[in-house]
Amino acid sequence: MLRKLLSHAAIYGLAAQVPRLAGVVTLPIITRYLTPADYGVAGIVTAYVSLFSMLQSLGLSVVLVNSYARLPKRYTWIWRQINGFVSLWSLLYGLLVIVALYFLVPAEAEGYQLEIALLAGLPIMLFSMTEIQSNIYYQLSQKPVPVAIRTFIVGAIGVGLNIYTIAYLRMGFMGWFYAGFVSVFIGFLLNGYHIYIQQRLFPIFKFKWSRIKQSLRVSLPVVPHHMASFVMDTSDRLVLDVLNVPVRKIGLYNVASSFGTYFVMASWAVSQAASPFYMHNLARNTDKSAAIQIRYLTFALMGLFLFLTTVACLWMREIFELLIKNDDLQQAYPLAIIILMGYNYRPMYLLVFNTLTYREHSDKLWRISVVAGVGNIILNFILVPIFGYQAAAYTTFAALLYMGYAGFYVRYFRETQLVRYYPMVWLILTIVLLLGVYNLAAVAVSVKIIITAILCLVALVAGIAYRNKVKLQV
Repeated sequence: MLRKLLSHAAIYGLAAQVPRLAGVVTLPIITRYLTPADYGVAGIVTAYVSLFSMLQSLGLSVVLVNSYARLPKRYTWIWRQINGFVSLWSLLYGLLVIVALYFLVPAEAEGYQLEIALLAGLPIMLFSMTEIQSNIYYQLSQKPVPVAIRTFIVGAIGVGLNIYTIAYLRMGFMGWFYAGFVSVFIGFLLNGYHIYIQQRLFPIFKFKWSRIKQSLRVSLPVVPHHMASFVMDTSDRLVLDVLNVPVRKIGLYNVASSFGTYFVMASWAVSQAASPFYMHNLARNTDKSAAIQIRYLTFALMGLFLFLTTVACLWMREIFELLIKNDDLQQAYPLAIIILMGYNYRPMYLLVFNTLTYREHSDKLWRISVVAGVGNIILNFILVPIFGYQAAAYTTFAALLYMGYAGFYVRYFRETQLVRYYPMVWLILTIVLLLGVYNLAAVAVSVKIIITAILCLVALVAGIAYRNKVKLQV
């Protein structure tokens, strides 16, 4: 199982993320022509767009997933009706988003408000539902290659346009917005060919309201959960903007959080590959061997995530010096360490999310995500005025860990588990590793080489030992 998972993750992650990795490599080129204010404008607008995107699908992606798994012979009829409904809704909603973005663009981008609003809002209005359908279809049918090919093409175009618009045309923050719009449009054309031409999943605009109402009853409880998840990832920049923190400092924070975003892209690949395995074993309901396989997968992912983030954070200062050719922007590396370590919550959260959504207890998810998102916002409003914008990194770390581990104490989840997951052990281990790498980030390179070698050896031995132990249990 793990071998197949990793092969699919490699296709989702390595093949599809190569352009994004290339984007990291291009940082030394484009950062010469960018300022903290450029990063600040881009970060603030992106945060608002991420927030608005959560309402666009009304959580109906959950219905798409469940109908595919439960009704393999009827799911296309359901998908086409949902597509028709969301497409009509998106026209109205996208127009509202464009108007809102026009007034929310920071003053540092004065004169570009309409351009930014259109470039960021039109994809929500016109393209998003096609991408959602395409990704879900190929994920659940365990066909990662088409997704990887399309993502590679779109990513390569985006990287090339970023270099052209920022380094050659010297467009500053506007280069990101133009490159992003063109990339999304190309992705829409490729996704549209697969969904509408090959799969014949054309939207039905004369949909049955009974079907839509039934779908919304399942999906709407997920909306606060998804919104809270994205608010938690982006609310720090929104709160910094509301608190009138200088855009330059928001830009420094955005540089640091972007390294967490790079890791999220890689973890998304693993999540895409892992979800079908979770669904397959969850369908075996009371079978303890299936529960053991789920625990095996979750622990393996936790070990992998902790190892990768610990090594990356240990070398974060050197990574910034290598990639960020801007002395002002290099100051943000300590914040990147804190934010990146927070994203170790993903494997544990993936387990809880898949379990609750598969069993149609999505109404329980808000207790996790809304508390995390709202808690993060409240802490930011309290701590940022006292300790400065750097406090947002610590509140994000705390909120992410809450997201990952609070679900284990939801009664329905706790009472239905056949095996133990030891969430507090993983939580404490994450915090200890953060403290370790944060304090070791400034030591000599020779010391880091020794520590890295020890970590690699420990990870190799632990992986072999754990794998053998689980084989005996299964």
